[in-house]
Amino acid sequence: MNTVNNITDHELMVAVAGGDLAAMSEIYERRNRSLFRFFFRMLGRQAAAEDLTHEVFLRMMRYRQTYRAGELFEAWMYRIARNVFADHTKKHRLETPALEGQLELVESSRPSALDGVVRQQDLALLHRALRNLPDEKRELIVMSRYQGLPYEEIGRILGCETGTAKVRVFRAMKEMAQVFHGLRKEKAS
Repeated sequence: MNTVNNITDHELMVAVAGGDLAAMSEIYERRNRSLFRFFFRMLGRQAAAEDLTHEVFLRMMRYRQTYRAGELFEAWMYRIARNVFADHTKKHRLETPALEGQLELVESSRPSALDGVVRQQDLALLHRALRNLPDEKRELIVMSRYQGLPYEEIGRILGCETGTAKVRVFRAMKEMAQVFHGLRKEKAS
């Protein structure tokens, strides 16, 4: 007997597209935390991240007929998430991001290793550097480093070659490192 745990997200979404709307609850259980972390890292605001996470699932239901059997579920889901994020940023450009230290609270469910003040300050500066990047570069870092998506998947999401995605992530990381070191020097002086 095939249990829900043995069914892939792709198979569940094919079922949803075919009219089995109850399968969406399992997709939600599997994916809502990773989408929330994606949006929180992009926005720095918990309430907005929760709202956008729910909006992704609403759009997945609304556009379920656009899901194709040969498509990778994660790429389809993150394309919807990117569109939700783009719509949100158009409407809410003037809102303020999270305060320093708030991003650390949304880490995954693993225990935190923030036991030293220096490490905590560095993490706060790192998240501040991330927030200072343009949306496109922040998105690349969030997808690759925080969401753990492989370059091939990022390429599919962005509609570019794997090598191009890898170069874009590298450049975004390099820019974030420059911003981080600048913030660190600023804080030291």
